[in-house]
Amino acid sequence: MTEASTGTPETAANGKGKGKLLIVADLFLFAKLREGAISLGYEATGAGNIDIARKKLAEEQFLAVLLSFNKDGFDWEGLLAHVRSTPETRELPVLAFGSHVDTAAFKRAKELGADMVAPNSQIASDFPYVLTSLLEY
Repeated sequence: MTEASTGTPETAANGKGKGKLLIVADLFLFAKLREGAISLGYEATGAGNIDIARKKLAEEQFLAVLLSFNKDGFDWEGLLAHVRSTPETRELPVLAFGSHVDTAAFKRAKELGADMVAPNSQIASDFPYVLTSLLEY
C-alpha cells in the first residue's frame, strides 16, 4: 500500500535543514502541523498506517514523532510501543496528542512512554512552543 492510497501526503521537504519530524495525524491536523514545521525550518513527513510509519522509522532519521491518538484506523499504541522498544528509536522524543476529553488515551500514552501529551487545541494554537518544548525535553 502506498502513502497516496492512505490519504497522507508523503514529505514536505521545504524545511530549512533542522531535521525531520514524523507526524501521524488526520489530514487536517497533519497539514497544519506540517505547515508549522516547515515555517520553523523542519522537514515533515506523514504515515497513513503503522507499517509505513515503521518503515520510515527504520529507513530515515527523525528528530521526533508527533502522534495523534485520534487518527481513525491507526494503531497509535502499537507505534508508540514500537518506538520505545526499538533500540534505534527508543530515545526519540514522542509527543502524543488528541481530544481533550479522551483522558484514558492521555494516561495510556504516558504509560507507553510518550514524553509529552497535549490536547489538539494546544498543538494547533501553540505549535512552535510545544515543538520546542518537546525537542528540549
